[in-house]
Amino acid sequence: MSVLVAARTLGQESGWSLSNLVMQKVLYVAQMLHLGRTGKPLIAEEFQAWDYGPVVPKLYHALKRHERDIIPNIDAPTTFPWGSTEAFAIADAYSMMQHMSPSELIAYTHRQGGAWERHYQQGPKSSMIPAEAILSEWNCYMRPSEDALNWAEGLADDLEASSPRYLDAEGQRAFRASLFGEDRQ
Repeated sequence: MSVLVAARTLGQESGWSLSNLVMQKVLYVAQMLHLGRTGKPLIAEEFQAWDYGPVVPKLYHALKRHERDIIPNIDAPTTFPWGSTEAFAIADAYSMMQHMSPSELIAYTHRQGGAWERHYQQGPKSSMIPAEAILSEWNCYMRPSEDALNWAEGLADDLEASSPRYLDAEGQRAFRASLFGEDRQ
């Protein structure tokens, strides 16, 4: 899907409280989460290694008129449906990063050994960050340990066994998908 669909989904998730810079960083982490969980990219467009971190040029140009202001809306035909792996990746990335300042987000995406650092070239803003590099960053820095996966799987089993009123069978499957990605269901 288009980065504009992902950005609109993130805008709604955040209550339209993000700037262009923050939106770019959260979507980068969402791309990483989605790649790590499903093996598939969240968005079709590639990130580039710009001075202030990973950027999708199409989104940057669509939002640059807002400068550092909060983005009030994004012109996209739809959003990712609630409960989809894409929506979970965006919601999880936002949840992880919503309390970080712009400078903390820049530092986070500039981490030593990360995909941005390995592909950044001072000067022209055209150095692509390949999906394989983002996935490698996931594996190095964000992939849950086997202990964490076992704990989450046990929690999901407990939830399924207790059959909570608020989580029907489809909700339980979606919960498991958000924890493990589609390949561990």
